[in-house]
Amino acid sequence: MGFGIPARAASLRAGAALIDITPTNLPIRTAGNLTVTLVSKIHDPLHTRAMVLDDGATMLALAVVDSCMVAREDLDAAKAIASRATGISVSNMMISATHTHTAPCVYGCHGNDPEPEYRAWLVPRIAESIVQAWRNLQPARVGWGKSDLPEFVHCRRWIMRPGTAQSPNSAFTGAATNLAMMNPGFANTNKVRQTGPVDPAVTVLSVQTREGRPLALLANYSTHYASAPSGEISADYFGEFCRVIAQELKAETNFVALMSNGTSGDANPIDFTKSNWVATPSIVAKAVAGAAHQALAGIKYRDDVTLRAVTRHLTLGVRRPTLPQVAEARAYLAANVVNRPTRNWEENYARETTLLAAWPATKEITLQALAIGDFALAAVPCETFGSTGLAIKKASPFPLTMVVGLANGYHGYLPPPDQFPHGGYTTWRARSSYLEEEAEVKIRNSVATLLIQARSTL
Repeated sequence: MGFGIPARAASLRAGAALIDITPTNLPIRTAGNLTVTLVSKIHDPLHTRAMVLDDGATMLALAVVDSCMVAREDLDAAKAIASRATGISVSNMMISATHTHTAPCVYGCHGNDPEPEYRAWLVPRIAESIVQAWRNLQPARVGWGKSDLPEFVHCRRWIMRPGTAQSPNSAFTGAATNLAMMNPGFANTNKVRQTGPVDPAVTVLSVQTREGRPLALLANYSTHYASAPSGEISADYFGEFCRVIAQELKAETNFVALMSNGTSGDANPIDFTKSNWVATPSIVAKAVAGAAHQALAGIKYRDDVTLRAVTRHLTLGVRRPTLPQVAEARAYLAANVVNRPTRNWEENYARETTLLAAWPATKEITLQALAIGDFALAAVPCETFGSTGLAIKKASPFPLTMVVGLANGYHGYLPPPDQFPHGGYTTWRARSSYLEEEAEVKIRNSVATLLIQARSTL
């Protein structure tokens, strides 16, 4: 027996799987819209896709769901089901939503309430994707890399000339001043400047069989979505990327691609500095696949990596409305809306005000850092801004870090504190933006600490 020599990690095993989650009970409400949206047509299928890694001592499960956002309670339930079947610790599972705006609503937000039957049906299917990936474990090797694609990630939040930004009743939004506007349009001459940087990286985690055949690939890009056809169910560019990359890699039928959302809370694929811009799901998917191919070109694969997971539950304050604001909102709804669905910004935020009045004063969120050799994944359960993602990557002790948004739950937009004085949609108080104003600082610092802890245990 030798002493003082680190033991070589056991040979890596990996498995992957995908489960169809396309709704069959049409018409159905979709998420990501201000008002009620019912669709009756399927443009392309939805999936939950999973990858499981095993180094002989630790197993990690990574899953991505074609959904706009999924509540922590639902993802925790899916993890519990998968854990009972596989023995993988729930703290070693990361499940994220892609944020396609053309999937059934499973998290109540703005004018759309969840579809209860679809939501109940979705949870065990997410779990099943992890279970099947675990059952498919086989000897494997892994590598990682990145390539920048600035063409389709642009800050969509703009400072406007005073008085020209959208401005619903401040009692309903919690914002007294609104200088910022989302997606101001190409011809809007009131645009002054964008409010922050974006992260252009396409980051990939590639898994192959020991013989070098593609087995699975997890990619990450920080653009919001690419506007799939309205009135239809679609996985947007996330699903299209998975199809394109499989074709380009000439992968076999058991190959599974996963496309995760990065830090896109203030970014989308549209460049409003141009006179016009085209960014369909097909165009964006092909561009991202091209960048992923560039990242794959320089990858060195290993079968002896060590896996680690570090998780923290953080309690944060909720920005609840005041009693006078709630009273004003209720009076407004009684006079103007009554029992019909909301139709505009003002009505919608009045309703959000009354709903948030019943929320607790704090919310507990799940933060996570996963290590795969010298590669790390940081999980944030919010629509995180590009500046935050870049700061997390800069603070990470790993040579390459992927920051996954909408992971392990959904807790709204995460504006940095300096963005609140500008107002605008991503700061307006609602179920889509409700954490305390210092939440971004606390989350960013906590994730950086988790990454350091994950690195120190390797």
